[in-house]
Amino acid sequence: MIGAQTGRWYYYDGQKWIQSEPPEDGRGSVLCPNCYHQNEHEARTCEACGTVLVKTSTKIVCLNCGNLIDPALKICPYCETEVYGQAEVAKAADKAAEPVLETRPAEASWTYLTSVDQVTFMLFSGGLGIFLGVLFGLLLGSTEFFPGFVASLPAFLKDMQGKLVGGLVFSLLGGVLGFILAALSGFILALLINAAIYFFGQPGFRLEKSKKRISLK
Repeated sequence: MIGAQTGRWYYYDGQKWIQSEPPEDGRGSVLCPNCYHQNEHEARTCEACGTVLVKTSTKIVCLNCGNLIDPALKICPYCETEVYGQAEVAKAADKAAEPVLETRPAEASWTYLTSVDQVTFMLFSGGLGIFLGVLFGLLLGSTEFFPGFVASLPAFLKDMQGKLVGGLVFSLLGGVLGFILAALSGFILALLINAAIYFFGQPGFRLEKSKKRISLK
């Protein structure tokens, strides 16, 4: 405000009235960080002391009086409190609060085989036996290979060998026989594996895992 007797401009800092220069137009003015002289908005150096003026697009709040001041100032021009470095401290605090993505070292976990399911093992082996039995039966029935093996078969099967119908019949018989033999073998193998696990312990497998976590630094 303007004093009634002196006609000069004063501002109140919370405790007393201090004489100062009146505010400029809406463009504002640049405060010298060295001598606190109010310079023109377009000034590049201080008119009073010649200090190079650094304009900033942001301001900081004085922690003592709450006024907005230039972050380049070392002392608040309103309450004369040292405020230099507040902007750097605030930026460092914000940066410290940012989450940082860290990659943790690969961790190894162990998986143990407790048992083998006999039914599943039997069906898997039986399916494999069907495929091999059909393939072998087709080869045996449609060609004249393995004559010694065919000689031990019944007479009606001997007559079919080397013919198309022989290939179909031998494939069907080979699939059925292959399923029975392979399924039985798989069931017995599963029993042996479970017995080995029971007497000698569970075998373990080491699996490598890579995990990521969020931490605050």
